[in-house]
Amino acid sequence: MTYRKTSGFRLDGITGILILIGFLVAMYFIVKYTLIALTVVAPLMLIATLIIDRSVIFNYIKWIGSTLKSNPLLGIGAILFTIFGYTLVFPFLFGKAILKKKFKQARQQYENQTQGELVDFEEIESKPSREKPLELPQLKKQAKSGEYDQLFE
Repeated sequence: MTYRKTSGFRLDGITGILILIGFLVAMYFIVKYTLIALTVVAPLMLIATLIIDRSVIFNYIKWIGSTLKSNPLLGIGAILFTIFGYTLVFPFLFGKAILKKKFKQARQQYENQTQGELVDFEEIESKPSREKPLELPQLKKQAKSGEYDQLFE
């Protein structure tokens, strides 16, 4: 005879489906409110990208232009996605500018560690002054007191 202990918790097929539907509804509302927030914040992110590193935006525009020349259909699609999907494009460009700035700072920090930092200096005259020679006091000879000191005489 085998003894089997069971708990009172049991997942049926219907319970699993209800949990899945609840999860999908929660994800829908999270994505919906995130996109609403990005719609408001995206123009500010574009301005911040211009301030941080404007080359990111100019390179993106150049990429769209080169794509338009090499593959017109894909270029038109990229332009339409930029216009209608600005809530995703502007944060992407902002993140790219932030990462580019961080990489530049890390590279500069590495170069400073390996090569050292440049320091301001003041050049001083290397010629000794002839006005007053340096006078040192005479050394007094001490009496030799042991066998070791007598070896050097």
